Amino acid sequence: MRILGPMVLFAALGCGSLPPRAPGVPFDVQGHRGARGLLPENTLPAFELALELGVSTLELDTGVTADGVVVVSHDPRLSAKVCLGPGGERLPAGGGPLIRDLTLAELRRYDCGTLNPDRGRFPEPPRRNVPGTPIPTLDEVLDLAAERDPGVRFNIEVKFDPTADLTVPLEAFVERVVERVVARGLVERATIQSFDWRALALVKRTRPEIRTAALLSPETLEGEGGAASPWLDGRSLAGGDGDLLALLADARPVVDVFSPYWRQILPGAWGYLGTGVEQIQAAGFPVIPWTVNPADRMEKILDLGVDGLITDYPDRLLELLERRGVPVL
Repeated sequence: MRILGPMVLFAALGCGSLPPRAPGVPFDVQGHRGARGLLPENTLPAFELALELGVSTLELDTGVTADGVVVVSHDPRLSAKVCLGPGGERLPAGGGPLIRDLTLAELRRYDCGTLNPDRGRFPEPPRRNVPGTPIPTLDEVLDLAAERDPGVRFNIEVKFDPTADLTVPLEAFVERVVERVVARGLVERATIQSFDWRALALVKRTRPEIRTAALLSPETLEGEGGAASPWLDGRSLAGGDGDLLALLADARPVVDVFSPYWRQILPGAWGYLGTGVEQIQAAGFPVIPWTVNPADRMEKILDLGVDGLITDYPDRLLELLERRGVPVL
């Protein structure tokens, strides 16, 4: 159960950048794709479990169907590792149809709860499959949350690849997601995140009060041959101390939160950006890395003073925070 008092204080701060965390400040526990390590990713059962465990934020990915419905899926096309076909058949190794080419009714025919995409990463138990589970709409997830935990927050990813033609156009994609956030009265409780920072600019252009999070991975830092990255809206990170802060400062008008791959903020790890968490926070950006699963790794990242974690195993993180006496947002 979350501690509600600090959450009220958090809400009073508004939707912009937050100050760095101090002892006793609530921590943001984000259930990655619901609780991917425990139940099928991005499904209603996974989100329901995450809510029962007491996450502060449901993290999820989105796509848009041929008839314009925002649905919850990590992949732009139906993944052979995640979904079975309408007749229970395995999909081709390269995946099934693109979500943008299917109506919602057609998409509902696929079973995305029978398969475990990676038993090595998600052993059974604790993970269990839920055969027959379809891809949900964003509204269905929001309905579930409104029923089970009206105060929970949402971290909604616009899943767009600027190097490939796999989804509806970016402008239409962002418009649909923002439309649902506004229509559901979630402007103060939703963050829209993306690896494609152009999506964040589009969000701010239409609804500047919506909080945005800039996702980053080693693969999205730069373009081919060291050119500016298409993922960063034409920006680049040449490497070396201070460059990350310059990059974030340039993106400040459209970025509220910084969400890097966890190795990028861990000193000595492959991909480390050379800038400490405290420096990033002092520049005005809360730091919420992805995706941290082993308990010992959670310990290391928590020791850096981050503001939240995105994890496939929110149960582990919640237990760890309880042992440390850290309140949950």
